[in-house]
Amino acid sequence: MLETAFHTYQRKKVINVNVNVALAGLLAIALAKLPVAWVSEWIGKDHRIAIVIVTALIDGAADFVIYYMLHWVANHWKPLKPRTEAEKAHHAKKDNFFRDASVIQFQRYMLSPVFYVIAVGGHWALMKYADVRHSWAFVFAYTTAILVTRIIHTIWGLRSGTLR
Repeated sequence: MLETAFHTYQRKKVINVNVNVALAGLLAIALAKLPVAWVSEWIGKDHRIAIVIVTALIDGAADFVIYYMLHWVANHWKPLKPRTEAEKAHHAKKDNFFRDASVIQFQRYMLSPVFYVIAVGGHWALMKYADVRHSWAFVFAYTTAILVTRIIHTIWGLRSGTLR
């Protein structure tokens, strides 16, 4: 069953892009939560704008690196022997790693205003109006931004053909 799931993940672009982007985002949140807590203590809890900006930079850098690693796993790592003709054809493809991954990253970049309005705005609003701790406000707001932009990007990718 895991083998079949992994083959499907590698063959179906709409699945691997959404899994990769969501997983990269969630892993970046998990990895950035502790540094966000440290930075918010270091900067001072009253400097919400500075906390939000530094948080966005930490999360963005982690997300970028993790996405490229996951893209390589999904599209270029061949640990399992192909079982069907479709899998053999997928394994035989010689896509340019950086071009392929960068197309998706460019589309994500185009959606970044939506992402950051939700993520940064939500982070700031949760800290200011709901009195949520800085690091948890970051987790809630950025997770919501990931979900919303995954829906928009999937619709865009299916309509434009980049996720087929």
